[in-house]
Amino acid sequence: MEDDLLKKRILELKKRVKFASAPVFTDFLTLAEKEVALCVLSGSNYLIYGGIADCERSMVGIAPDGAELSPADFPIWTMRISPKNPKFSEPFSHRDVLGSVLGLGLLRCVIGDIYVEEKEAILFCTSRIGPFLQEQLCKVRHTNVICERIEPSGQELQRNFKEISKSVASLRLDAVLSATFSVSRGTAAEDISLGKVFLNGKEIKSASTAVKKEDILSYRGHGKAKLLDVCGLTKKGKQSILLALYQ
Repeated sequence: MEDDLLKKRILELKKRVKFASAPVFTDFLTLAEKEVALCVLSGSNYLIYGGIADCERSMVGIAPDGAELSPADFPIWTMRISPKNPKFSEPFSHRDVLGSVLGLGLLRCVIGDIYVEEKEAILFCTSRIGPFLQEQLCKVRHTNVICERIEPSGQELQRNFKEISKSVASLRLDAVLSATFSVSRGTAAEDISLGKVFLNGKEIKSASTAVKKEDILSYRGHGKAKLLDVCGLTKKGKQSILLALYQ
Protein backbone atom coordinates (compact mmCIF):
# COMPACT_ATOMS: atom_id res chain seq x y z
CA MET A 1 0.00 0.00 0.00
CA GLU A 2 2.78 2.44 0.91
CA ASP A 3 4.58 1.61 -2.36
CA ASP A 4 1.39 2.32 -4.30
CA LEU A 5 0.98 5.70 -2.61
CA LEU A 6 4.58 6.60 -3.39
CA LYS A 7 4.14 5.61 -7.05
CA LYS A 8 1.06 7.84 -7.29
CA ARG A 9 2.99 10.70 -5.70
CA ILE A 10 5.86 10.35 -8.19
CA LEU A 11 3.40 10.26 -11.10
CA GLU A 12 1.80 13.47 -9.79
CA LEU A 13 5.23 15.12 -9.64
CA LYS A 14 5.97 14.05 -13.21
CA LYS A 15 2.72 15.70 -14.35
CA ARG A 16 3.58 18.87 -12.42
CA VAL A 17 6.95 19.07 -14.16
CA LYS A 18 5.27 18.74 -17.54
CA PHE A 19 2.73 21.51 -16.94
CA ALA A 20 4.94 23.88 -14.93
CA SER A 21 8.10 23.39 -17.01
CA ALA A 22 10.11 23.60 -13.79
CA PRO A 23 11.89 21.00 -11.62
CA VAL A 24 10.15 19.45 -8.62
CA PHE A 25 11.60 17.52 -5.69
CA THR A 26 10.50 14.75 -3.35
CA ASP A 27 11.19 14.79 0.37
CA PHE A 28 14.04 12.58 1.60
CA LEU A 29 13.46 8.97 0.56
CA THR A 30 14.83 5.78 2.09
CA LEU A 31 16.81 3.29 0.02
CA ALA A 32 13.69 1.17 -0.50
CA GLU A 33 11.58 4.19 -1.46
CA LYS A 34 14.20 5.31 -3.99
CA GLU A 35 13.98 1.91 -5.69
CA VAL A 36 10.21 2.35 -6.05
CA ALA A 37 10.59 5.91 -7.32
CA LEU A 38 13.19 4.98 -9.91
CA CYS A 39 10.92 2.31 -11.38
CA VAL A 40 8.30 5.00 -12.03
CA LEU A 41 10.90 7.47 -13.33
CA SER A 42 12.38 5.17 -15.97
CA GLY A 43 13.11 7.33 -19.03
CA SER A 44 12.58 10.59 -17.15
CA ASN A 45 15.07 13.41 -16.55
CA TYR A 46 15.95 13.12 -12.86
CA LEU A 47 18.79 13.43 -10.35
CA ILE A 48 19.27 11.91 -6.88
CA TYR A 49 20.99 13.94 -4.17
CA GLY A 50 20.92 14.14 -0.38
CA GLY A 51 23.39 16.86 0.58
CA ILE A 52 26.59 14.99 -0.29
CA ALA A 53 27.43 12.04 -2.50
CA ASP A 54 26.26 8.53 -1.51
CA CYS A 55 23.69 9.57 1.07
CA GLU A 56 21.47 6.85 2.47
CA ARG A 57 18.47 9.21 2.46
CA SER A 58 18.20 11.38 -0.64
CA MET A 59 15.75 13.54 -2.56
CA VAL A 60 14.82 12.84 -6.15
CA GLY A 61 14.67 15.90 -8.39
CA ILE A 62 12.62 15.65 -11.59
CA ALA A 63 13.26 18.16 -14.37
CA PRO A 64 11.73 18.87 -17.78
CA ASP A 65 13.27 16.99 -20.69
CA GLY A 66 16.45 18.69 -21.85
CA ALA A 67 16.87 20.78 -18.69
CA GLU A 68 19.98 20.43 -16.55
CA LEU A 69 19.61 19.65 -12.86
CA SER A 70 22.48 20.08 -10.39
CA PRO A 71 22.93 19.49 -6.64
CA ALA A 72 22.76 23.27 -6.11
CA ASP A 73 19.12 23.20 -7.27
CA PHE A 74 17.97 20.92 -4.45
CA PRO A 75 16.04 22.53 -1.55
CA ILE A 76 18.42 21.16 1.08
CA TRP A 77 19.94 22.94 4.06
CA THR A 78 23.10 21.70 5.76
CA MET A 79 22.83 22.22 9.51
CA ARG A 80 25.55 22.04 12.15
CA ILE A 81 24.49 21.12 15.68
CA SER A 82 27.07 22.00 18.32
CA PRO A 83 27.07 22.50 22.11
CA LYS A 84 26.75 25.99 23.52
CA ASN A 85 29.40 25.15 26.09
CA PRO A 86 31.65 22.34 24.78
CA LYS A 87 33.56 22.12 28.05
CA PHE A 88 30.50 20.98 30.01
CA SER A 89 28.73 19.06 27.25
CA GLU A 90 28.48 15.31 26.71
CA PRO A 91 28.88 13.25 23.52
CA PHE A 92 25.66 12.40 21.72
CA SER A 93 24.71 9.74 19.20
CA HIS A 94 22.80 9.63 15.93
CA ARG A 95 19.79 8.36 17.87
CA ASP A 96 20.02 11.26 20.35
CA VAL A 97 20.04 13.85 17.56
CA LEU A 98 17.23 12.23 15.57
CA GLY A 99 15.12 11.82 18.72
CA SER A 100 15.51 15.50 19.62
CA VAL A 101 14.61 16.61 16.08
CA LEU A 102 11.55 14.37 15.78
CA GLY A 103 10.55 15.46 19.29
CA LEU A 104 9.84 18.88 17.77
CA GLY A 105 6.95 17.33 15.84
CA LEU A 106 8.75 16.97 12.51
CA LEU A 107 8.24 14.05 10.14
CA ARG A 108 11.21 11.79 9.35
CA CYS A 109 10.88 12.49 5.63
CA VAL A 110 12.01 16.13 6.02
CA ILE A 111 15.31 15.02 7.60
CA GLY A 112 18.11 13.46 5.58
CA ASP A 113 21.29 11.81 6.80
CA ILE A 114 22.83 12.75 10.15
CA TYR A 115 26.58 12.51 10.76
CA VAL A 116 27.79 12.61 14.37
CA GLU A 117 31.33 13.20 15.59
CA GLU A 118 31.58 13.18 19.40
CA LYS A 119 29.88 16.45 20.47
CA GLU A 120 28.91 17.80 17.06
CA ALA A 121 26.57 16.71 14.28
CA ILE A 122 25.90 17.62 10.66
CA LEU A 123 22.32 17.17 9.52
CA PHE A 124 20.58 17.65 6.17
CA CYS A 125 16.99 18.87 6.05
CA THR A 126 14.49 20.33 3.60
CA SER A 127 14.81 24.08 3.19
CA ARG A 128 11.20 24.65 4.26
CA ILE A 129 11.84 23.41 7.80
CA GLY A 130 15.39 24.78 8.12
CA PRO A 131 14.41 28.06 9.83
CA PHE A 132 12.13 26.22 12.26
CA LEU A 133 14.93 23.82 13.16
CA GLN A 134 17.37 26.69 13.68
CA GLU A 135 15.01 28.34 16.12
CA GLN A 136 13.56 25.37 17.97
CA LEU A 137 16.36 22.80 18.32
CA CYS A 138 17.95 23.93 21.58
CA LYS A 139 18.84 20.67 23.33
CA VAL A 140 20.16 17.19 22.52
CA ARG A 141 19.81 14.90 25.52
CA HIS A 142 21.07 17.04 28.43
CA THR A 143 23.23 19.32 26.29
CA ASN A 144 22.16 22.80 25.24
CA VAL A 145 23.01 23.20 21.56
CA ILE A 146 23.15 25.72 18.75
CA CYS A 147 21.68 24.74 15.39
CA GLU A 148 23.02 26.81 12.50
CA ARG A 149 22.96 26.62 8.74
CA ILE A 150 26.34 26.20 7.09
CA GLU A 151 27.47 26.21 3.49
CA PRO A 152 28.49 22.80 2.14
CA SER A 153 32.26 22.65 2.35
CA GLY A 154 32.68 20.03 -0.33
CA GLN A 155 34.42 17.94 2.29
CA GLU A 156 33.22 14.35 2.17
CA LEU A 157 31.41 13.28 5.32
CA GLN A 158 31.61 9.70 6.44
CA ARG A 159 29.79 7.75 9.09
CA ASN A 160 32.09 6.26 11.70
CA PHE A 161 32.21 2.50 11.40
CA LYS A 162 34.25 -0.47 12.46
CA GLU A 163 35.08 -3.29 10.06
CA ILE A 164 34.40 -6.75 11.48
CA SER A 165 34.86 -10.24 10.05
CA LYS A 166 32.36 -12.98 10.87
CA SER A 167 31.63 -16.56 9.87
CA VAL A 168 28.04 -17.59 9.18
CA ALA A 169 26.35 -20.86 8.31
CA SER A 170 24.60 -19.14 5.39
CA LEU A 171 23.70 -15.69 4.09
CA ARG A 172 20.17 -15.94 5.46
CA LEU A 173 19.09 -12.77 7.22
CA ASP A 174 18.71 -14.39 10.64
CA ALA A 175 22.19 -15.94 10.43
CA VAL A 176 23.86 -12.68 9.41
CA LEU A 177 22.02 -10.70 12.10
CA SER A 178 22.98 -13.21 14.75
CA ALA A 179 26.68 -13.01 13.90
CA THR A 180 26.77 -9.25 13.35
CA PHE A 181 24.93 -8.12 16.48
CA SER A 182 25.83 -10.99 18.86
CA VAL A 183 22.32 -12.29 19.46
CA SER A 184 21.05 -15.85 19.18
CA ARG A 185 19.69 -16.92 15.82
CA GLY A 186 16.34 -17.62 17.47
CA THR A 187 16.18 -14.08 18.86
CA ALA A 188 17.11 -12.65 15.45
CA ALA A 189 14.37 -14.69 13.74
CA GLU A 190 11.79 -13.59 16.31
CA ASP A 191 12.74 -9.92 15.97
CA ILE A 192 12.49 -10.19 12.18
CA SER A 193 8.94 -11.49 12.53
CA LEU A 194 8.15 -8.58 14.89
CA GLY A 195 9.19 -6.00 12.28
CA LYS A 196 12.37 -4.86 14.00
CA VAL A 197 14.68 -5.51 11.04
CA PHE A 198 15.10 -3.49 7.84
CA LEU A 199 17.08 -4.43 4.74
CA ASN A 200 18.06 -1.44 2.60
CA GLY A 201 15.43 0.62 4.38
CA LYS A 202 12.60 -1.87 3.84
CA GLU A 203 10.98 -3.88 6.64
CA ILE A 204 11.60 -7.61 6.21
CA LYS A 205 9.46 -10.29 7.84
CA SER A 206 11.15 -13.42 6.46
CA ALA A 207 14.18 -14.81 8.31
CA SER A 208 15.22 -16.74 5.20
CA THR A 209 15.72 -13.60 3.09
CA ALA A 210 19.16 -13.67 1.45
CA VAL A 211 21.62 -10.88 2.29
CA LYS A 212 23.85 -9.68 -0.55
CA LYS A 213 27.02 -7.64 -0.85
CA GLU A 214 26.40 -3.90 -0.30
CA ASP A 215 23.14 -4.56 1.58
CA ILE A 216 22.50 -2.36 4.62
CA LEU A 217 21.00 -3.99 7.72
CA SER A 218 19.14 -1.97 10.34
CA TYR A 219 18.23 -3.80 13.55
CA ARG A 220 16.06 -1.74 15.88
CA GLY A 221 17.67 -1.48 19.31
CA HIS A 222 20.96 -2.98 18.11
CA GLY A 223 22.36 -0.80 15.33
CA LYS A 224 23.17 -0.75 11.65
CA ALA A 225 25.70 -2.56 9.47
CA LYS A 226 26.66 -2.94 5.82
CA LEU A 227 27.79 -6.19 4.21
CA LEU A 228 31.03 -5.15 2.52
CA ASP A 229 32.13 -8.45 1.07
CA VAL A 230 31.51 -12.18 0.92
CA CYS A 231 34.96 -13.69 1.29
CA GLY A 232 34.54 -17.40 0.65
CA LEU A 233 34.39 -20.50 2.83
CA THR A 234 36.32 -21.17 6.03
CA LYS A 235 38.03 -24.49 6.79
CA LYS A 236 34.90 -25.53 8.67
CA GLY A 237 32.72 -24.86 5.65
CA LYS A 238 31.18 -21.63 6.91
CA GLN A 239 30.76 -18.45 4.90
CA SER A 240 33.26 -15.71 5.78
CA ILE A 241 31.88 -12.16 5.52
CA LEU A 242 33.22 -8.64 6.06
CA LEU A 243 30.92 -6.01 7.55
CA ALA A 244 30.98 -2.33 8.41
CA LEU A 245 29.36 -1.82 11.81
CA TYR A 246 28.18 1.77 12.10
CA GLN A 247 29.15 3.50 15.33
